[in-house]
Amino acid sequence: MSAAEERSIEFVVNLSASLSMIVTMVFVAAALYQMLAGRIIVDTELTRKIEEGKAFSAAKRFTIDAGGTIEILFKNDSGKTMKIVAVEIDTEQNIDIDILEDVTVESNGNAWTIRNLNLGSNYIPDGVVIEDGGTYSGGNVVHQTIGYGGAKNFAVGSRAEVGEKVLIPDGKNMLIRILNPSSTNSFRVSVRFLFYEP
Repeated sequence: MSAAEERSIEFVVNLSASLSMIVTMVFVAAALYQMLAGRIIVDTELTRKIEEGKAFSAAKRFTIDAGGTIEILFKNDSGKTMKIVAVEIDTEQNIDIDILEDVTVESNGNAWTIRNLNLGSNYIPDGVVIEDGGTYSGGNVVHQTIGYGGAKNFAVGSRAEVGEKVLIPDGKNMLIRILNPSSTNSFRVSVRFLFYEP
């Protein structure tokens, strides 16, 4: 191969690489422009499930006495797997939070109302129960954390999120135990489950 042919091949390779880089930069610039103009919508799995009528929430507010405990059970006997996006806990004062799995239900408690996040759908998965006030025993502690009370400071403050992105297969359960460590003060706590059927 002559020197002239080698230079021609090198020129073609460099030209191809340069054109590829220019095309890539144009696409990146166009995407950035669309994003800054507010024209790009990120479609999350949760958004799609809301549109399909398969995303749900349930919430309740409690007053915890000094030294008291509240236990909330998420039980799945639906024949399907459920995906918990988050368990949001808002509290006026500091709390201890334990999460247990596979507890034994000695007696059922007060069932919560589960609502479909697509208000045009009345589908609620049969066999999914969220309840409090029952009697539960056993189980394995899988997570322990603290919820900080008081006024919210930036994105933190009075909210603790637990159970994020947890899959609950059929026949499994998860217990949220909230303890008021204060020996003198009672205060309010709210708990919200956000979940969907994959």
